[in-house]
Amino acid sequence: MKDVVYVHPPQYKGEEFQNPAGLPRPVVAGLPFPWVTPMGDSEPLFKEVERVKAEMCRSQWGCQVCGYDLATTAWVALERPQDGSPVVTSAAMHQTCLVLAAKHCPVLGDASNGYAFTEVQQDDITASDDETSHEKAPKARWRLRSVSETSRPDRLRIFLSLAQLH
Repeated sequence: MKDVVYVHPPQYKGEEFQNPAGLPRPVVAGLPFPWVTPMGDSEPLFKEVERVKAEMCRSQWGCQVCGYDLATTAWVALERPQDGSPVVTSAAMHQTCLVLAAKHCPVLGDASNGYAFTEVQQDDITASDDETSHEKAPKARWRLRSVSETSRPDRLRIFLSLAQLH
């Protein structure tokens, strides 16, 4: 996935600023610049997500922060610590990338939002048919399958709070 550059007209200036995959992330305006974040005329559009890149991360099992492929397991943030919960992150992340995102993202890193974090494999996530979502998060497009619906129905799922994540 790291070789893909998606130009998101009209604001993303792909020819002027490439947002390549990799770690450490480029720092722009004093903040790490996630791979799925588009670039405006002169600054990152931190409140936006390049949907094509996010969809690539979902379908090809890549990290939304660094843009590299994920291992068998990755991490997501959930609205609540339970099976069926909406996934509030655009795509899964490496654990180190999730910690980086939680440290700098004002929504993801806000303990008052009550997000839960869990390790997942690709089949733990499925398309969401729930139109509701947390008031500060974008509409959830994924939900966490119950363990019994996955290829590993006998495993134990652990949910962490923001404080436990670090």
